[in-house]
Amino acid sequence: MPAAERAEADARIAGFLQGRIHDYLASGRWGGRRVVLSAFWPIGDEPDLRPALHAWAQDDRLELALPVVLTPAAPLEFRAWTPGTAMAPGAYRIPEPQGTPARVPDIVLVPTLGYTVDGDRIGYGGGYYDRTLAALRQGGRETLALGIAYACGRLAPDVHVPEPHDMRLDEIISEEGWMAGPHAAR
Repeated sequence: MPAAERAEADARIAGFLQGRIHDYLASGRWGGRRVVLSAFWPIGDEPDLRPALHAWAQDDRLELALPVVLTPAAPLEFRAWTPGTAMAPGAYRIPEPQGTPARVPDIVLVPTLGYTVDGDRIGYGGGYYDRTLAALRQGGRETLALGIAYACGRLAPDVHVPEPHDMRLDEIISEEGWMAGPHAAR
């Protein structure tokens, strides 16, 4: 996508995502406590939600976190983030929060390069989000996994066959709107 088209798509994704987050907060699902929303710092061809992060940081109902790679081939840790948080390149040269406490997310925004209508995703192939979602779900935590993607990443049914360790997403949000996976937790 050309830069202007990508920026427009990012803004539309952020708008749809803001609506979904508002719906989840209004549902009372977390009993009125602050909800930990884990976002991501974009790399490569991932949607850029950084302007939205600054807006969400002003919402008292949310606490923001960003992923940190502590150990290769292990689940991610999530650390608190605000617009003033010191950042430094971590694994894969992705900026990570420095000196903030770990948080367990209620909602995980998952960067998604390709996806299916069943909620399967393709990322950069490191398996970090699959391991992380498996660990969160295995621990009995009700964590929503929302894939963030461009609509052009939608894959035909016969193009991608998930591996047994792949974790399905609850929803996919693109610049065209949102769609729930068939196994989405409600």
